[in-house]
Amino acid sequence: MNNPRTTQQNRTLYWLFSQLGVNNKFAISEIVFEFTGGRTEHTSELEFMEAMELIKYLKSIRTEKRHTVSERIDTVGDDAPERAELDKKRKGVLRAIFRWGELQGLKYTMDYVKGIACKAAGTNYFNEISPAGLTRIYHEFCKKQKTVSTKNETYEPFCMN
Repeated sequence: MNNPRTTQQNRTLYWLFSQLGVNNKFAISEIVFEFTGGRTEHTSELEFMEAMELIKYLKSIRTEKRHTVSERIDTVGDDAPERAELDKKRKGVLRAIFRWGELQGLKYTMDYVKGIACKAAGTNYFNEISPAGLTRIYHEFCKKQKTVSTKNETYEPFCMN
């Protein structure tokens, strides 16, 4: 072997595989085998340039995969109706969560509220939440407001339902 892959390249490869949900040894072997044209199925036998190209390829797949519905809508023009609707839903979710906290006598920060929304949606970033997910979360927190209000006599609903 002329110039073997580095340890850092190997770490990066396995991190990318995990990001793409490829955790099976056999699947990784298949990818390496296919990528090297049948020369090897082991990442340890990759040459430096092969590893570099495989990393580049896996990163491009990861980037394509990350574009959720919300992220695609975010790339359209500011005046697009889809973008306005998505912004409206995002703001509604934020207001509903803030109001739910207020009814409990709690003060949340914006980052904390976004974190609650992300956890409810199962995403890592607030802007990755799909329009359908935003609608679901909004209704969920409207219900939570009503639940908290049964404990409090002075309920001022935020939700329009």
